[in-house]
Amino acid sequence: MLAVRAFVLPLILATVALTGCAGIKEPERSGFLTDYSRLEEIDDDFLFYSAGKTHEYDQFIVEPVQLLFSPEETDSPFTREELTELQAFFNEQLVERITEDDGYPVVEEPGPGVARMRVGITDVKKTIGALNITIWTKVTGAGIGGASAEYELVDSVTGEQLAAAVRWGGGSRLLMAGITQMGDAKIAIKRWAKDFRERLDEVHGRAPQ
Repeated sequence: MLAVRAFVLPLILATVALTGCAGIKEPERSGFLTDYSRLEEIDDDFLFYSAGKTHEYDQFIVEPVQLLFSPEETDSPFTREELTELQAFFNEQLVERITEDDGYPVVEEPGPGVARMRVGITDVKKTIGALNITIWTKVTGAGIGGASAEYELVDSVTGEQLAAAVRWGGGSRLLMAGITQMGDAKIAIKRWAKDFRERLDEVHGRAPQ
């Protein structure tokens, strides 16, 4: 057993050296947001801006999530169809989180008190499932995929930017999490949607769900 470990450990470390540096990094500005100049660092994977007016809006138009890169023109390991499915998943998560537990109406028509949510995916990194099934590799982050995105809230009538964010990051370091190729990207998206709802509740003075 010791001989096996002596062989396997160097192999794992070599794999980490090859794959660990391929994580999600702060993305370059895509030009998707109406304004980037007021973004401030909230965490090492989160830039954010708020005009302090979000509490004045209690209905939301959630636009279809956009893909801000072309898989045909990049080294993306995903097909157009797979990325389209991820866009739909992102939309579903946002709508579900916004509306759940007596939340906020998602509507289609602009008007007073209605904010428009715009979201764009800027990158997706593949999960290497084979590296997520052992504790040795999972704790190092080897094999963890993820995603990056930009999003903003704008007044549905005037287009004024009410809030904006740039987010990037991986999935979970829990063993067996993120086994599928898009598993960690979906974990990150779920986390961002949950965080968005929590921030909505905070500015509207609601108790955490």
